[in-house]
Amino acid sequence: VQLIPTFWVMAVALAAVGVWSSAPGLLVVACFAVFSFCNALQANLTAVYPIEMLPTEVRSTGVGIAAAFSRVAAAAGTFLLPVGIETLGTGTCMLIAAGVCVVGAVVSQVMAPETTGRGLHETSREPATAAAG
Repeated sequence: VQLIPTFWVMAVALAAVGVWSSAPGLLVVACFAVFSFCNALQANLTAVYPIEMLPTEVRSTGVGIAAAFSRVAAAAGTFLLPVGIETLGTGTCMLIAAGVCVVGAVVSQVMAPETTGRGLHETSREPATAAAG
């Protein structure tokens, strides 16, 4: 999947904020802008990728499940971030978030087959645990 590198870029942006707690405000804003841009790019995968990978019979269910998980994760993050910042500190929370991005990148790279240039008739029959190509 060509958008997997966005996970790595997001991890670097968040890690920079986490490691350099006294960074100039403009740099922090720039890091969060890069994170937000890449997050918007890869967030589209929850709608597009299940459509490419799942057979027609279960495609809409798969898209619904992916969307539901993304909403639950967003709600959990919205609730937990302020709590984490208060108890662990901003730097630690940003490093944890960078770690989550790294896990997302690794899992996606290992488990998400490349679909570029392939038709639905090919991708929707491929097992979901196939290695990326």
